Amino acid sequence: MFTAKFIKNIIFDGERLRAIGRSGRPTRVFAEQGDLDGSCAVYSLLMMLIFHKKLDWKDLTDRECAKDNDFVDRIQRQFLYSFKSLCRGGHIFDDLSSKLNVCFGEKHSEAFTTTPGRFNSVSRKELHEKIRAQLDARKPVQLGFFRESGLGHSVVAVAYRREEWKRLRLFCLDPALRLPVMQIWNNVIDLDYLSPDDETETDINHYGADKVCVNQILIIHDNPPT
Repeated sequence: MFTAKFIKNIIFDGERLRAIGRSGRPTRVFAEQGDLDGSCAVYSLLMMLIFHKKLDWKDLTDRECAKDNDFVDRIQRQFLYSFKSLCRGGHIFDDLSSKLNVCFGEKHSEAFTTTPGRFNSVSRKELHEKIRAQLDARKPVQLGFFRESGLGHSVVAVAYRREEWKRLRLFCLDPALRLPVMQIWNNVIDLDYLSPDDETETDINHYGADKVCVNQILIIHDNPPT
């Protein structure tokens, strides 16, 4: 039997993935690159905000939604109508987190990386534990990873399960791929969970069977951490 731990705010009506948005009603959540013409990190961040009930899908497509909501206005200006935000050159999660906290007006998000000397640097083991802790709390996690080619990508983890062979399997929404009808995730990443510091082991991106390294995450707090 298939079992996995999913985040809390997921609604599946048998056809399309939805979540409860800021209006308190079900809203579309998946953003595929081409829908909003932007980078994978921004797409992933916007999906995170919908899962956290901070946005509705309409907030991403209708400028009128910003007229009576300062937060929506700041999000649109920062991430949708800014060329720098929608560039395809990639984003460092710490920069995304800082911009998001400006939109909130207080610290609601944090970013962590395994790159020594960078923002909130942690070990791979600590990064994996943060991912699992967030999913155990049934909250989504934005992941950043790079391939052997050096190219980076961003996805949103919405569920996980432990595999018998020492890996943590993450079920993800990948903005670079289509989300078929009647499906809740469209990519799977296996973290090298039990031997994260073994340089001979790598994480696995199932789409394309790529060897990757998940090296940064972004999380959103519903309330500012004390």
